[in-house]
Amino acid sequence: MTTTATKPEPRKARTGPRRPSIGVFAVGVVVLGLAALSISLSVAGGTYEPAAPGLPDPGPLVGWGLPIVRFLTDLAGVLTAGWLIGAAFLDPHGKDGVISPTGRADLMKAVTAAGVWAVLALLQMFLLLSQVLGVSLDRALTPDVAATYAWEIPSTRALAVVALLAVIIAVGCLFTATLGMSALWTVLAVVAMALPALAGHGAGLGDHALALSAGLAHASAATVWIGGLIVLAYHGLRRDAGYAEPGALATAAKRFGVAALVCVLLLAASGAANAYTRLDTPDQLLTTGYGQVTAAKIVLLVVLVAIAAAIRKRLIPRLTTDARARTFLRVLALEISLLVISIALGVALAISPYPRIESLLPTYGESLLGFPYPPAPTAASVILGFRLEPFFLVIMLTVAGLYIAGVVTLLARGDKWPWGRTISWLIGVSLVIWTTNAGIAVYSQVSLGLHMVQHMTMSMLAPMFLALGGPFTLALRALPPSTTGRWGLREWIVWGLHSTLAKIVTNPIFVFFVFSLSMFALYFTPLMPWLMGSHIGHLAMQLHFILAGYLFAWVVMGVDPVPKPLPYWAKFGLVLLMVGVHGFFSVIIMMGSEPLAQEWYGIVRPDWVTDPLQDTKFGGQIAWAIAEIPMLFMILSVAWQWMRSDERAARRHDRQADRDGDAELNSYNDYLASLDRRSKSQGADIP
Repeated sequence: MTTTATKPEPRKARTGPRRPSIGVFAVGVVVLGLAALSISLSVAGGTYEPAAPGLPDPGPLVGWGLPIVRFLTDLAGVLTAGWLIGAAFLDPHGKDGVISPTGRADLMKAVTAAGVWAVLALLQMFLLLSQVLGVSLDRALTPDVAATYAWEIPSTRALAVVALLAVIIAVGCLFTATLGMSALWTVLAVVAMALPALAGHGAGLGDHALALSAGLAHASAATVWIGGLIVLAYHGLRRDAGYAEPGALATAAKRFGVAALVCVLLLAASGAANAYTRLDTPDQLLTTGYGQVTAAKIVLLVVLVAIAAAIRKRLIPRLTTDARARTFLRVLALEISLLVISIALGVALAISPYPRIESLLPTYGESLLGFPYPPAPTAASVILGFRLEPFFLVIMLTVAGLYIAGVVTLLARGDKWPWGRTISWLIGVSLVIWTTNAGIAVYSQVSLGLHMVQHMTMSMLAPMFLALGGPFTLALRALPPSTTGRWGLREWIVWGLHSTLAKIVTNPIFVFFVFSLSMFALYFTPLMPWLMGSHIGHLAMQLHFILAGYLFAWVVMGVDPVPKPLPYWAKFGLVLLMVGVHGFFSVIIMMGSEPLAQEWYGIVRPDWVTDPLQDTKFGGQIAWAIAEIPMLFMILSVAWQWMRSDERAARRHDRQADRDGDAELNSYNDYLASLDRRSKSQGADIP
């Protein structure tokens, strides 16, 4: 029996462009980042060195493992945020706010990335706990040590919260099918990435408030920028649905380009602020290892900005062919590689010692504040003084600029916008900036009476003017509808105004609770001293004042649409109820026999506060006096809006009567006449 060999068929040539191996690229980028981490640690002085004999030493496993695990944790967090950004904002959108199949696939990738993120965050927590306590890793993993110390150390507590948020994101993504929930998980992921920055700076190392705000901005901007680029590169290389055509890739890239531009600006500003708070003099950028790594990161950022500008100006507008798309993806891969290196440099800087020497303040109270006690207050020092609070300053200047841009857009196309609303908005913005950056912001931290001036201005006066500005109405009129098949900013605003969350927060019961009853929980419990004890807690308290006041003003007198508008009589009732509650709150403070919040104000007490009880009573007087003026204005505003509403209804009725010959009135008269005839006929039948 003979057999004949069959000639193999020739292999068909590839007709499409060759797709690079994404896995090989990912491994290469991680290895490159680890190499950059090792080099930068040796330059900045953050490498592991055995402790001197007799001193606690966690060992080389912890010393070398901590920076590596921190780098991998940051990458996992960036990947999680990136997949969520893709699902919520970059991928094709389904109908009625439902995610597309591509978005659903990205959510499942986010589940895996978030799970890895949670595990790495916990591992980093135990490594850091081992380093802080000077014990071996196996000792730090024991339940007694972890339960005793993990929640007491700010940095390990932050990592525990990060792990918890990562688990929540992973579980939530499994059951998510809408764009709104995808956006919520995206925000949560960015917040989780920024949390470790809260514990990375001491009050004595430069401007504490500036350092924390810069750290938050830097971590958030880097997360969004790198995560978005990874999603674009991944889908572009795979040619997934919604990204197969160069034009579709260009659409997603243009949408992300705006966010990338904002991230670049934030990274540049926050990076400069971080360098300022960690270096004593500019020459330390060249004379110290820490400064040299910082300088390398600055150069890297400049290169990244140049690449981003080239992509935005030259590549994205020309994404019309496969060749252009391949060029775009190659440049994108280079940008991602450089950004991963920048993450490694950031980890090295976070672990390495700062050149700036901690400056000790003379008293314990001043060390809690982070700055020396201010002199005795005067009108000039309270009103005209200045202390930078970058968080509120940047946000309020941004919203003021966006508002003016919206007004200019309307005027440029021939539409009208009431100047009174613009003036009102700018007054509200100015009041928020004044309460957070002027002298009152300093004195409010050491005097309860002056704190009440800040509180009432922040929660009563400023929100009233902001609500009268009608920002949502302006945005809906100025922003064009999206034509790309993906939600634009206008569609997100419309969704937000009609969402379940908007219905809850504008419910009068909820508004009453957060605006009035929360004051009792804040001032008559240990909550206020606890919040005042940290810069982030202080910012959260101030943000609560502004948002709670804005909700109340929006529901009662705002010009923006509300999911379920209240009738005018209910608005009157809500304002009068608030007046009574505020009056009761103020009387309790004025009639009290002990100073309020002495767990804080009793410690941070300058010499010119000679009578804390009198200072508390002054605060009660301020709370009553300042609250009455806005409440009266709100009552007058509601009355005016009610009158205008009746006038508009009367005019509509008159126009309708002119069109149909007053058919409604004639019909009503005929109805009355029929009743009269019926009563007369019934009367005639009675004997």
